[in-house]
Amino acid sequence: MRDYKIITMYSEELEREVKIYLSLPNSYEESDKLYPVLYMHDGNIAFNDYEKDDPDAVGIMDLYMESDEYPEVILVGLDSTKARTNEFLPVTFTNPKTGNTVGGKASNYMDFMVNKVKPMINEKYRTLDNRENTALLGMSLGGVLTYYAATKYLEHFSMFAGISNAFVPVRKQLVEMINEADLSTVKKMYLDVGSKESESEENCKHYIDSNNEVYATLKEKLPESKLSFTFIEGAGHNENDWQLRFPKVIEYLFKD
Repeated sequence: MRDYKIITMYSEELEREVKIYLSLPNSYEESDKLYPVLYMHDGNIAFNDYEKDDPDAVGIMDLYMESDEYPEVILVGLDSTKARTNEFLPVTFTNPKTGNTVGGKASNYMDFMVNKVKPMINEKYRTLDNRENTALLGMSLGGVLTYYAATKYLEHFSMFAGISNAFVPVRKQLVEMINEADLSTVKKMYLDVGSKESESEENCKHYIDSNNEVYATLKEKLPESKLSFTFIEGAGHNENDWQLRFPKVIEYLFKD
């Protein structure tokens, strides 16, 4: 796996220290080129930076970073913590089994990203800093956050990707947000779901149905040339499966 840097910033919006993972393209040091940027949620998972040593763990970017055949992109990931569900869901959700209410801080998270992290990255590194060359990606609940951002932060991003999207907790509200949003300036959108997102057959159905509904809603807003939805037979909800499609997601987003 290619080397990466870790930058630490304190976020007043999230009231915590945030690790920011950065990987530069192989040609970065030998050129004076400007590069597009992909911002990602769950950076600690994407970059395989786990607190405990797990020899079987993989980063979702491993296959992409080991190859030179895909578009060169600056990769930036923000870490997630136990507050992940609160920070990733745009509205609150009460778990019917536990009675716990979570979520509602997605705007705090995105404000930190666009107002603090992006300006820092653009200042320190050779980026194509316009929205046309900036993308956002998330897995699972990160997919929820990504598609929420597509409805509220289009002045900062033009490309969006969600992998194994866990839309279920806020499915209704997210569909409403998409329906109300002006997505006319979107360049590319990608979403996918696997047939084995859960060990529960009922939960698998919820995953698939909610992704189908979000896709159907997006189809009413975007032409086919800007939208890609993939159902992946046999794919589960884990890093091993996610890394297999990550290179193609990069290629779809950044290859003209």
